[in-house]
Amino acid sequence: MSEAATQAPPQVAGRAPEATFAPRSLDDLRELVAARDGRTLVPVAAGTQLGLGNAPREPFALVDVRGALAGEVEHEPADLTAVVPAGVALGELEAQLAAAGQRLPLDPPHAGRATIGGVLAVGTGGPLRTRHGLPRDFVLGMTVLRADGELVKAGGRVVKNVTGYDLMRLWCGSLGTIGIVTSVALRVLPRIETVDLRFEAGTLAEGQALAERVLRADVRPEYLELTASGTGWSGLVRFPAGAVPLATEIAGADLAPAGDGDYVAVRDLGFGEADALTLRASCPTSAIGATVAAIEALAPSRMLVRPLARELRATWEEGAMPEAEAVAGTVGRLRAALAESGGAVVAERLPHGMRGALDPWGRAANPARMTAVKAAFDPDGRLNGGRFVGGL
Repeated sequence: MSEAATQAPPQVAGRAPEATFAPRSLDDLRELVAARDGRTLVPVAAGTQLGLGNAPREPFALVDVRGALAGEVEHEPADLTAVVPAGVALGELEAQLAAAGQRLPLDPPHAGRATIGGVLAVGTGGPLRTRHGLPRDFVLGMTVLRADGELVKAGGRVVKNVTGYDLMRLWCGSLGTIGIVTSVALRVLPRIETVDLRFEAGTLAEGQALAERVLRADVRPEYLELTASGTGWSGLVRFPAGAVPLATEIAGADLAPAGDGDYVAVRDLGFGEADALTLRASCPTSAIGATVAAIEALAPSRMLVRPLARELRATWEEGAMPEAEAVAGTVGRLRAALAESGGAVVAERLPHGMRGALDPWGRAANPARMTAVKAAFDPDGRLNGGRFVGGL
């Protein structure tokens, strides 16, 4: 059935599991999930987001799903689709697609080792969401393991598929609290030649204005990131190679070739070894300046703004942490200010001493509905109990 891991297990949001399992097949995983032993189960693959959310309800066990959810990718180049086992790493998938001149433009932190199932469960993207949207936007169909051990399917394997309820949108971003993704059908895109460029923005407002000029001219970058650098701001942008001359003219700024590690640095910002606190905020374009100013008052170690995706991220390294009360107060005020516009502030990483002072998620927009969904899909709290919004 399942075998216990021999090495020390990782912590989940600062809390250690009482047991670890590594099912070797999907049948083993189904049997483990269907059992009722009083434990919450926390599925994990690459473990790039184990600090996200609340600590699991105890007692809980860690379940390494990589062996159970491994398998071959069914790639159909002519259809621009692929059916991918959830345990496949994005780096492995990208290499297979690249051999056929195609790609899946998903780039969460540590994208090379993050698995497709984990990326969909968390639901957030990286710089490429500026052009391509969130992970859920590439999903055509999914197979999910319910908390009772049954497999259910939604969607299909082709692009033109509009029948039934869109359960995929419900599963994506639910942090595995209402089911474990076992496989997914994805649409993929042709590869294109691109160029990464850097520029000096001076101020945040100047960087936003540059992004607005590019957007209005319909020269659509793959991504456009603004990062605080000393007393000013700088930018990193990726254009299709053929659009660079026009983009340079429109930008009104000197664009220079980016360094080899620049893209990875902005993609993984907030997820380095030294990062102890990371906040991610989404807000309307009109609120970016005020949101940045509020967070800057807490003196983050590094900060970036994704102006065309209306998102920002700030991180504090160990030894540069603000007081917990100051962070909680600032985040509380920002959540209240952004609530009406659908914005949010999520603590993607929290040091242990700050967990009692700051809710990593904030209040759900419709807590009664979320509670009802959890009750319908996982009434016993078997999967990731306690980790999600409102302690679901």
